[in-house]
Amino acid sequence: MVNINEKTKAEMILKFNWESNIGKHEELQFCNLNVWRDMEFFPEKVRENLWGKKRGDSFKVQFSKGELFNFSEDNIVELKNTQFIPQKLQRTLMNPRLGRFYPLGFFRGLQGVFPQNFKPTRVIGIDKETIKIDTNLPISKYDLEIEVYILDVRKKFSEVGGECKDWCALSLENGPGMQVRYNGLPTDFEIENPDSFKREDEGEDTNFYKEPRITTHIDSKAHENLLDLYTKILPKKGKVLDLMSSYQSHIPKNEYLKVIGLGLNEEEMRQNIRLSDFFVHDLNKETKLPFGDEEFEVIVCDLSIEYVVNPIELINEVKRILKKGGIFTVSFSNRYFPTKVIKLWIDLHEFERMGYVLELLLRTEGFINFKTFSIRGFMRPYEDKYFGCSFLSDPIYLVYAQKA
Repeated sequence: MVNINEKTKAEMILKFNWESNIGKHEELQFCNLNVWRDMEFFPEKVRENLWGKKRGDSFKVQFSKGELFNFSEDNIVELKNTQFIPQKLQRTLMNPRLGRFYPLGFFRGLQGVFPQNFKPTRVIGIDKETIKIDTNLPISKYDLEIEVYILDVRKKFSEVGGECKDWCALSLENGPGMQVRYNGLPTDFEIENPDSFKREDEGEDTNFYKEPRITTHIDSKAHENLLDLYTKILPKKGKVLDLMSSYQSHIPKNEYLKVIGLGLNEEEMRQNIRLSDFFVHDLNKETKLPFGDEEFEVIVCDLSIEYVVNPIELINEVKRILKKGGIFTVSFSNRYFPTKVIKLWIDLHEFERMGYVLELLLRTEGFINFKTFSIRGFMRPYEDKYFGCSFLSDPIYLVYAQKA
């Protein structure tokens, strides 16, 4: 069996675990390590544990706040409101909102910062004349545990060049930490603003989904990753509601989990082999769900929350039909139907979207034991129809909570 040395490549999973004031968070990154090129970019505590490891090995290392990425109060900057000048791009012109993230280049007059700088930067204070921003990496405020799992090690017979990769930076510099509130203050996602939930196509959803699509909404590797995650975090038995269901469910095969679907297209759900029963229901038209109080042990909303125009009302209904201690999960990727997605969703960074879901749950109250998960970096299956457009599998983001 081959051990990791400078003449090898290794397939690994890096799992970053951290805790905020609302719960636990797990960021999982697949990486294909070229040891000769990439090893020196790992922190010393990771490097010294990696050398000599073989397939099937694993280890953990701990980092205190600011140890892996610097955190400095000097990176908290106060500006004049007039220095916030957003580029239009895919976003509409906007006013800054407390707790939200914007590209650093939107804030003009900062030394060495150009308008093309897209580093996510958080607004942490606003008054009539000034705006305060935090330019630290969001994850730099937290202690981190890194778990490393060695999936495979193979010999490398030649070095033909290529890109050096800092796998910790790739995993943590653009996203993790964005999903939680800043110092416990509610993030202003403009949930009370009806414009946030407008869509390009305001026609009835029943018309849009009238014809069965009989298609999947993530690639097969992403589906596998979501199945694996649900295997770990869902109970082994109970009644499950697959909310906004369609042709494919992402719930593990288990005869003790009875899965009920609720969606818009009868034919799609009829062909969904995971469903024991199903209901056709347009929840954007009628938020009240056709189930009794405390009927389900688990409710999952997979790849659909971005289409919901009355999310607070929906989550209150979820709370009503979920048993005490029951689990509610919301998952999504970076794919959606552009004409049916809510405007707010388009404006948000992918990790900020987890923050939006958490904010909905926190504002409706009645939920505890919050967790978030991200799964990124896996290779897209060769047979996938989008292979070539993107060589990476669709990312998975998931928010987990229990009814109090």
